[in-house]
Amino acid sequence: MTTFASASKRSSSADVAIIMRTKNRLLLLPRAFGSVLLQKFSRWHLYLVDDGGDRDALEKLLNVYRPVFGDRLTVIHHEKSLGMEAASNAALAAGTEEFVIVHDDDDSWDVDFLLNTVLFMSSPENTGYLGVATDCFVINEIIEDDGSVRELDRHIWGREDGAADYTRMLSWNAFAPICFLFKRSIIAEIGLFDAKLPVLGDWDFNIRLMKKGDIGHICKPLAHYHHRHMAESSIYANSLTSDINSNKLQNILLRNRLLRDFLEKQPESLGFLMALLQPLRETNEKTGRTEHALNELRHHVHYLERQIDRLIGMNDRLLSQMDLSLSEMDQIRTVASWQRKMLRPAHALWRTALPVRRLISRLRGRT
Repeated sequence: MTTFASASKRSSSADVAIIMRTKNRLLLLPRAFGSVLLQKFSRWHLYLVDDGGDRDALEKLLNVYRPVFGDRLTVIHHEKSLGMEAASNAALAAGTEEFVIVHDDDDSWDVDFLLNTVLFMSSPENTGYLGVATDCFVINEIIEDDGSVRELDRHIWGREDGAADYTRMLSWNAFAPICFLFKRSIIAEIGLFDAKLPVLGDWDFNIRLMKKGDIGHICKPLAHYHHRHMAESSIYANSLTSDINSNKLQNILLRNRLLRDFLEKQPESLGFLMALLQPLRETNEKTGRTEHALNELRHHVHYLERQIDRLIGMNDRLLSQMDLSLSEMDQIRTVASWQRKMLRPAHALWRTALPVRRLISRLRGRT
């Protein structure tokens, strides 16, 4: 597989190697480039790895940015795609900076990200940490038909209370790559990113890193983790959101591999694990039954709520009809009262004329 690299004379004062992997995603690259160029901390070097994309199209875009990057840009072209983790390893091999971070081509930073993370790692009180992560905004967005990117919503992902929890890391990846700056020196002990993993290579790397030491945490949302829920075939889809089933499968395979590695080194632990996992399985089954019962209860409660709503609706209709009937009766009373008032003079005159009416009746021969 042929690899091509081009770079100006690399800055000798760079402290941070920024790894950016891309493949035919020119629409999002300007945002990623701006995220790097606007950093208040300026001693960085960007390693852009084009993993089998359209080289000419990328170079045409880079012609605009090369004068701005100056000697802080190295571009590595892979003739064919080798995968995300192999792309990261190619960038690692090209640099020597003290700190490393993976900046995906669709993510971005706050302008203070590198300043805060480098200051944290450079502080004497934090020399025991192998890396540091920050909180981040998870930003859901869509790409419009005209090529513009529109944000839908965002929320904060983070809050590790000062350090990454290893037990949580064993369950899921506690932070996105865009949040995590680590010491290059640790690679000599734990190795490179696993190029065999199509996804979750960063989680595997973080698990191996935490075998050797801790990861500090800055409780500020200084990174932006962009999500786009698109078809898997789209070049702008996220690996996390576009193929959930693949991520679940790789999650299982990775955990299986780690467990096999553990049992190979300590085969006597198999019995202990079986004894430990059995009650956990029973607990999970009981939890599942409880959740099922709760779901059934929720179903019945929902049914009762619908019945109550129906009865309330019927009652409202009856009250409405009663209000209508009462209104009609009030109108009848009003009309009757008005008629009585109007007929009262005629009735009085009729009573006053009673003797005359009797006389007329006798004259007609009536008794």
